[in-house]
Amino acid sequence: GGWNANALVFRAEGENPEFLHGWQAGGGFRVMKRKAFLEADITFLKYGLTYQLGEEFGVDLPLDIRIRSLEIPLNMGYVPVRTPLFKWFLYGGLVNKFNLQGRYTLDGVTEKFKPTDLKLHIYNLGARFGTQFDLGIINIDFSYTIGITNSFESRYRTNSHGVLLSLGLVL
Repeated sequence: GGWNANALVFRAEGENPEFLHGWQAGGGFRVMKRKAFLEADITFLKYGLTYQLGEEFGVDLPLDIRIRSLEIPLNMGYVPVRTPLFKWFLYGGLVNKFNLQGRYTLDGVTEKFKPTDLKLHIYNLGARFGTQFDLGIINIDFSYTIGITNSFESRYRTNSHGVLLSLGLVL
């Protein structure tokens, strides 16, 4: 489990992304062979985005979105340090993200939505890189995900970028 921050990045001049915070919980497994490893996880995330509505929605207001999603990252990497009590991992990989549902707030009114209601893609692909440490049975993981696919069905290029910090147990 842990903390995350996500931003919706527009490919337009003068647009500054706003990071919104959330939480995640999940599990996975890791297979190590000498100095290499492969890891597969499944993670439930609740995170937020702020999206500036434009002409295509008929309103020019910021929309605060809280989204629930399921991530399935596949990572591979290198183990620079491997002792019985301490292991350090460097990794990269692809993240398959499935947007499930969420809530939005517009002019103080909160409503539930499905991804297609707000022209969000249900599936997104991301590239993740990060590092993690095993201290005995405690795992600390820090990663950054860059959105590869467009987050919205729009003529504008929008990507969701995120930072994750997780604390877990190694069983």
